[in-house]
Amino acid sequence: MKNDISIGKTLASSFQYLFSNFSKRLKDGFPAVIFITIAFNILNYLMSNKIATNFTVFFFFLFVMIITSAIGICVHEEILNKKKISFLREFLSTRSLRYFFNFLALTLIALSPLLIHFVMRKVLTIENENTSVILIFWIFTTILSLKLIFILPKLTLGMNFKYNAKELNMIGSKLFLLFVIVTVVFLVPSMIYLTLQLSFMTSYKDIYQAAKPLFDVGSFYISYFNYLTVFAVISYAFKDYFSK
Repeated sequence: MKNDISIGKTLASSFQYLFSNFSKRLKDGFPAVIFITIAFNILNYLMSNKIATNFTVFFFFLFVMIITSAIGICVHEEILNKKKISFLREFLSTRSLRYFFNFLALTLIALSPLLIHFVMRKVLTIENENTSVILIFWIFTTILSLKLIFILPKLTLGMNFKYNAKELNMIGSKLFLLFVIVTVVFLVPSMIYLTLQLSFMTSYKDIYQAAKPLFDVGSFYISYFNYLTVFAVISYAFKDYFSK
């Protein structure tokens, strides 16, 4: 039996998951945050020295998605399976890589209008202003991707799934709204943190470069908490949607 979900209840449960035992969340997130921070600073160094290519940036994007996939599995396991597993144990595991490829597929579905627009404008050099109309479809492809999002917790739980109409859930629009709300909520601390970072950079130019990796750690911790909440939303929505 498939049920509707409550936006308020899903949000409340997801943020409660984030803030429950918050000190443990900080500790558990440290390896993932450090991996992303190191990768980002390597990318920043390569770009500053004009060594980085488009492939380098793309590789960084894929690396972050692999890390995010392991985080997603940990969250699904804890919420849906009542089983606590460590990020380091799941990182680069076979299940994590399968999750990554499916996560990447859903991301490509969601971003397909943006990718088509980029190819038309940058690769095919089509300057027709009408090409920008394609961007309007981004909302619809994102909702379509979210209608397939329950493939991810199914993969975590070892359930069978296929990319067909039977996998489409009826709450893609609600999930889109939930993701927008979570993004806006985390936008506030991100902007405050960025303002503090820019203020420090302006006032203490001499030591900013040495302190920058520490600022990056703080910034990526905010992103990590965002990931936790998003995957918690998926988990609780999945749990309620398929509840008997």
